Amino acid sequence: GAAIDVRRLSSWERVEYLELDKPLEFFYLPSEWGGQPNPGIMMHETTHVVRATDAWDRVIVTPSGEILRETDLSFTEWDGDGTAIVDLDTGVDAGHPDYDYLEPWTGEKTLYSAKWTPADNDWVETRNSDTSSGHGTHVGGTIAGNGDASAGRRAGVAKGGQLVALGAGDGASIFAGVQGLEWTHAHSVPGQNPYHIRVVSNSWGSDGDYNPDGAITQLTDRLTYENGVAVIFAASNSGGSGGECSGDLRTNVYANTPSAISVAALTHDGTAVTSFSSRGCMNQQHTWPDVGAPGRDIWATAPRGTAIDASTRTQGDLYYMSISGTSMATPHVGGMAGILIDVAPSLGAADYHRDDHDFGDSLVGGDGTAAYGQFEDWDERNNSRVHEVELILELTARYEGMENSCEDGNGDDSCNDIPEECYRSSTGQCHDWRIGHGLTDVDAAVALARTLQLMRDQDGDGIVDRPEYTVFDAFDIYESMMTTVSIPTNTDRIRHAWKGDWNHFNNGQTGAVYYTEDSHYVWIPNGTVRLEATFSATEVDLDTGQAGALQLAIDLGEDGSDDAQGQGNRLADSWYYDLPVDESAWGKWAHFDISGSAVTLWGFFNDIEFFESRIPYTVDVMLTMDLSQPVNVQFEQRPDFYSDLNPTTPSDEYDESMDGMLTFTRPAYDQATVVSLIQPKSMSGGTSSSDGFFSTLGGIIADHPFAVIFSLLMLIGAA
Repeated sequence: GAAIDVRRLSSWERVEYLELDKPLEFFYLPSEWGGQPNPGIMMHETTHVVRATDAWDRVIVTPSGEILRETDLSFTEWDGDGTAIVDLDTGVDAGHPDYDYLEPWTGEKTLYSAKWTPADNDWVETRNSDTSSGHGTHVGGTIAGNGDASAGRRAGVAKGGQLVALGAGDGASIFAGVQGLEWTHAHSVPGQNPYHIRVVSNSWGSDGDYNPDGAITQLTDRLTYENGVAVIFAASNSGGSGGECSGDLRTNVYANTPSAISVAALTHDGTAVTSFSSRGCMNQQHTWPDVGAPGRDIWATAPRGTAIDASTRTQGDLYYMSISGTSMATPHVGGMAGILIDVAPSLGAADYHRDDHDFGDSLVGGDGTAAYGQFEDWDERNNSRVHEVELILELTARYEGMENSCEDGNGDDSCNDIPEECYRSSTGQCHDWRIGHGLTDVDAAVALARTLQLMRDQDGDGIVDRPEYTVFDAFDIYESMMTTVSIPTNTDRIRHAWKGDWNHFNNGQTGAVYYTEDSHYVWIPNGTVRLEATFSATEVDLDTGQAGALQLAIDLGEDGSDDAQGQGNRLADSWYYDLPVDESAWGKWAHFDISGSAVTLWGFFNDIEFFESRIPYTVDVMLTMDLSQPVNVQFEQRPDFYSDLNPTTPSDEYDESMDGMLTFTRPAYDQATVVSLIQPKSMSGGTSSSDGFFSTLGGIIADHPFAVIFSLLMLIGAA
């Protein structure tokens, strides 16, 4: 209705709250607004920037001191597997190979993909819930895509995590944000959460200040405080200088909710704030972003037949595209949150209130300079508390060197107003209105989260026995968890395996043929004498009328030659390669690639977007070592890739005299060291040494109830 009608409605006694109903925008930056049309930098680089690859690479030392391994003897890694993250956006095109929605990987990645349909007033499950925009598909790939269309190269932050995709918008707007958060709340209730949903990532919103009565704000609070779900919002793409306050606030109204995690966009290498990332009001601390993540030129999954895909097709990749925005920074943090909660399921609302100085004082301007007032009881309000995921990310973020570091292109921001002694939040860490607490660090955050979990669940049964421990308690000792270990093994063989989708796209209109980039790299340690590779591909698919023939290429010495040419033996659906390895290949990366051809007769009827020939495959590589002298396996990750090596079963030539001759030197999460540093803590916050007799007796009864009951029965019997 007209403005006068709204004013009349607002005066009715039964009307308690009015909220502006307008399309919510998502924060993606088109090329005409500063996005790069043909960037040369890749998604897999930003997983290195936020140190997700460092976290994946660490072996895990159990609290009792053993190395945690899988059934195939490989080292276990923490990559988010077991926790579902909701991508609340325009949906995803789950036909993309990186989403594992289709056979043979169905159910391993995308658990549920649905679109809100106003006609049905409900969610309708569908393979492609991102039909017109493309925004949500890109976001989901950054959160938890597995990189199958790139042989693992462009995996998301929580590469092992699961995904729930809710299509709450189309075109350039979100129209079902409330319904999406309601669905997430209903499906994340503790004890009634079959998908194990603990995170929801939101790259959308509208600029404005926090309003505790808003529908989305209240749902954010309920998700956080009732269900322990981490709710993440983009800070917005409105730039500014930090001088814009109540009348022209640049940050996202929903990101300014205390219980939400607000994410600023940093440059691709994480060293500066982007020109477009919204600055908070410098004299209103609750409007500042909480943390930052790369948001410039982020490569992730591309949908077909959408507005964004059409604008990025000239980038030359039919499965990935590069776009910019706080929308692209936010899913990095969504993936991080999934990993943190996976290693520390006890994380929930913290007994810590988001900083603010609304009444009178400002952290920047000093006494009496706050831009405007809101809540006198801020530090006592329940809904000013933050999620422990946010607190962990803030405490472990990297800020040094980023103060007054700004990307060119924002003429409003002089970028010279952070003093040498930074502004500090109540965490004790540096905090400002551009980048929040700085660049997020997955590796350190995982160590801190896991330390807290070990404090709370000291017997490892999954039940929180010591809820009195806080993030700050864990912060005192968590760095001891990050160490390097040397692991002796009783084998002479090393293994690396991966899976992917080889895709062949034939553009009938132009005659152009496109193949996916399936390059993969395996480190060849000193002492390697033999490489065995098994390549298995599903070349025939009766449902789509597909037939193909693929082979594996192997370049051992980084000289561009195919050392596997003519060497493979066909065994049913697999190729087996057995290659000798000499010193010329040691200390180098072996390059693997896939070539071949395929034809599909009626794929279009199964998927009108991804209708080309698609052949899922697996590659399993075994390296045999010469153990006539000790061999230590240690190497640095490539900056453009992630690849590991693991021990596996020994060869037939192995004997007991070789035990311990092959060692692995790996970074580790050493839980045993952390457990040894945990100090008892009473519910009141003191240590048990000064609690007195009755408190100590109570602790003994709580820790050993059955032993105490048995002792009492013995005493009664003796009497």
